[in-house]
Amino acid sequence: MRYVVGDIHGGKRTFQALISKLQLRHSDRLYLLGDYIDRGPDSCGVLDVIIALLDAGFDVRPLMGNHEDMLLRTISGDHDTWSGYWLEMFGEGTLRSFGVSSAAEIPTLYLNLLGTLKLIELESDFVLVHAGLNFKVGNPLTDSTPFQCLWLESGPPDKAKLGGRPLITGHTIRSMREIGDSLVSPRIYLDNGACTNRQPDYGHLVAMNLDSHELILQPWFDS
Repeated sequence: MRYVVGDIHGGKRTFQALISKLQLRHSDRLYLLGDYIDRGPDSCGVLDVIIALLDAGFDVRPLMGNHEDMLLRTISGDHDTWSGYWLEMFGEGTLRSFGVSSAAEIPTLYLNLLGTLKLIELESDFVLVHAGLNFKVGNPLTDSTPFQCLWLESGPPDKAKLGGRPLITGHTIRSMREIGDSLVSPRIYLDNGACTNRQPDYGHLVAMNLDSHELILQPWFDS
């Protein structure tokens, strides 16, 4: 089976519970749409779960999210408006989860993982990206900028430019009704704002079975 999971945002326990529901086998493939850190209480713990799955030989393919990008820019010194925003809005809580006082002190184990994250993943029947693609260019898959992949709310995709494939994204919070409706549209949304904890319409970590199109939901229960 092939699965994809929306934005996790520091919800280690919620993520672990969802993984248990999926009953992953080593023959399965698991895509993660980015934004593993910030907002929730245990950014470090979420990365620990991902690393443990990879070390155990599971086929896990994590994508870059805008929150990981902001963190990496803060460390590299490639400062812009968004890295400053990260420090002001999310830095303290996220750094606390790693037990450090500055982003540069985050252990190499985690930075190595974040440094390998891809912007786009392709399946024969789906395209996966954190936020969106630029459909004004000739080939969105090769010509979209990193900023567009990580931040852009691009609207309805041009499926012809994706080889007829739907685009699967996280990043933008949608209600469960909107997510359900999107399953038959050119763009599938999988971010239900898990960390908002506003059930029943919001507050779920959402996985999608790419083979059956089934949604698997885990209500948020990280404190």
